[in-house]
Amino acid sequence: MKFEIKSREALAVLGLEGAMLNSLKKDGIEYLWQGDPAYWAGQAPVCFPIVGVLPEHRGFAFGKECNMKRHGIARISPFELFEKFDNSVTFIQKSSEETKKAFPFDYELKIRYEIVGSTVTNEYIITNTGNEKMPFSIGGHPAFNCPLCEGETIEDYKVVFDKKMTRGYLRPNHETGIINISERFDCLDNSDTINMTHDLFEELDSMVFDNIESKCATLIGKAGRGVKIEYQDMANLLIWSNVNKSPFIALEPWTGISNCSDESNNIEEKRGITILYPNETVSFKFKITMI
Repeated sequence: MKFEIKSREALAVLGLEGAMLNSLKKDGIEYLWQGDPAYWAGQAPVCFPIVGVLPEHRGFAFGKECNMKRHGIARISPFELFEKFDNSVTFIQKSSEETKKAFPFDYELKIRYEIVGSTVTNEYIITNTGNEKMPFSIGGHPAFNCPLCEGETIEDYKVVFDKKMTRGYLRPNHETGIINISERFDCLDNSDTINMTHDLFEELDSMVFDNIESKCATLIGKAGRGVKIEYQDMANLLIWSNVNKSPFIALEPWTGISNCSDESNNIEEKRGITILYPNETVSFKFKITMI
């Protein structure tokens, strides 16, 4: 089941399956990647209660065993419609006996989307409905068509940050997803811009900007079309595309990052983990603006 929300300038389509974006349109242009399995079948999955991977998909949370594949269980567990208005929609997922086989905690996850003008706000509202502390991280994984306009290539695009980047970024291993924390990469040279090329992603995985000072990144092409991501609530931003010259770029705001080479398999000790106490609620937002 799909739900449309719209403003005078743009519209978004949200799917009940995965409670995720299925379409972002402005001026007749589709901004969101449409999930071609020849490259990557996903579109904009929500990552919870982990982002990235656990070593061999296994970890412990305050001594409880957790078994989760990449990006956790929310994206593959059922949601229900909670609330719908002309310009917003909210989905809800509650822990179940099935989710607790992988992540043995009680939670409620609401995902709310609101469109105003050309901007869609993504909000994640997490409540610990159990009687013990719950560790988690959460993040968005939206991918955008790149190129957007006829006659362009990916080389006509760049990502521009709102600040100069003076610190190198991390990269996960293509096969394991584990980040080698001792190796940082630099393609910005104290600038605010990364020129997009397929070669950035063919041999290495995503670019992980951890504890990023910039809180706004814009993917923009030579025709002036693109998307702006604002992520004040998120500590990290990933830039990713798949191999085989995939025609999309993902901009992913996360509260945490994938498991690192110097970390144990104790989830509560991982970088960027939020510890939520019983009956406590927390919210994280980021915005996507179609340009």
